[in-house]
Amino acid sequence: MNNPWKISNPWLMSIAGACCIIFYIFAYHLERSNFNLLLTLYSGLFVGYFFLISSDYKYKFILGLIFRMVLVLQIPNLSQDFYRFIWDGRLLISSINPYSFLPVDIVEKVFDGQFLLEKMGNLSGHNHSNYPPLNQLIFAIGAFLSPKNVLGNVLVLRTLIILADIGIYIFGRKILEFLNLEKEKIHYYFLNPLVIIELTGNLHFEGVMMSFLCLGFYFFYKNKYSFSAVFIALAILTKLIPLLLLPFFIKKIATKKLIAFYAIIGFLCIAAFLPFFDSNLFENYTKTVGLWFTNFEFNGSIYYLLREIGYWITGYNMIAIIGKITPVFIVFYIGYLAFTKSNFLENQYLALMVYFFLSTTIHPWYLISMIFLGVFLNTKSIWFWSFTVIFSYAAYGVNHFQEKPIFLIFEYLPVFTLFYLEHRSRKINYS
Repeated sequence: MNNPWKISNPWLMSIAGACCIIFYIFAYHLERSNFNLLLTLYSGLFVGYFFLISSDYKYKFILGLIFRMVLVLQIPNLSQDFYRFIWDGRLLISSINPYSFLPVDIVEKVFDGQFLLEKMGNLSGHNHSNYPPLNQLIFAIGAFLSPKNVLGNVLVLRTLIILADIGIYIFGRKILEFLNLEKEKIHYYFLNPLVIIELTGNLHFEGVMMSFLCLGFYFFYKNKYSFSAVFIALAILTKLIPLLLLPFFIKKIATKKLIAFYAIIGFLCIAAFLPFFDSNLFENYTKTVGLWFTNFEFNGSIYYLLREIGYWITGYNMIAIIGKITPVFIVFYIGYLAFTKSNFLENQYLALMVYFFLSTTIHPWYLISMIFLGVFLNTKSIWFWSFTVIFSYAAYGVNHFQEKPIFLIFEYLPVFTLFYLEHRSRKINYS
């Protein structure tokens, strides 16, 4: 953000207006199967994003809110996950445990159950819920406030997601100030088209998770470790990914306080699951989470290379084996970073990048956590990835799904190249 461009207000307003129009078309006149239009619109948004974050315009926060407001009445069009959110919420307000039953087995117990089951898709309908307890509470709030109307439910969830992004904006700036970095860098997150589309538009809760994690980091830097632990626990109870980041506190907090820190997180996480406890909870939940390691495949990078090597050696898909080996490598790599490297935020960024490079499944919204961490680091790889990840949507046809290797190359080649150069030259440290 050094030496921002001087762009006249008429030009800035023209760029912002064009972005609003593109967001409108994206939200209300785009089908996921129309990849050519999707790529064109998304590219236009990134051109606008580049000019806006490079400018000296003082009201970027207002622009970010306006862009989100354009999407406020949208029914998500790039993901059907929100139908499962509505399903789980309606189960909860009916006093039914969402971890205990498959949707296909209890269609008649949910209002508009057949409609929701068809919309959520076969994959979701035949597996137990994998969303942690705090996420379930949010789903229940949506269902309670709008028990029979999909758009009403969507509006409740969207409002909470936008509020979470505002929280990230406020406390992200405070962390930047504490680290003696430019507070304006928060706009790399707040104006990012992927963040706006996948969170506000498609109702993914990575932003809510990151808002809690952001608060956890804020109190960590203020040496208020008990408050930090509470918010990190809330982040884990929204999405499980912050579990990977827990080892990075080991060298940063004195032993006695560290024990209390982890104890608070552990206690809150266990306590949150207790209302859902039954004899099958552990089996159902771990089995569903395990599917992301040993069954599901989408938009992989290094994993796809390992899979092809496995085909060449054995003649069959070795996902069940590869999906059990790569987590072990990730655990050792995180341990190596946590005990040998001192840079708190850089280590977390590296850990998440390696984790997702090795993952069997990478949906675009998974990148949100790294986009947030990238705000505090001198990195370009995640900003390129937040654009190139759109190539993953090329797999969705009108009546078919097929990933195309050429688009995987378009997505990952620049990201791997930049990540390698940054890591080799050690240039992803604080700006």
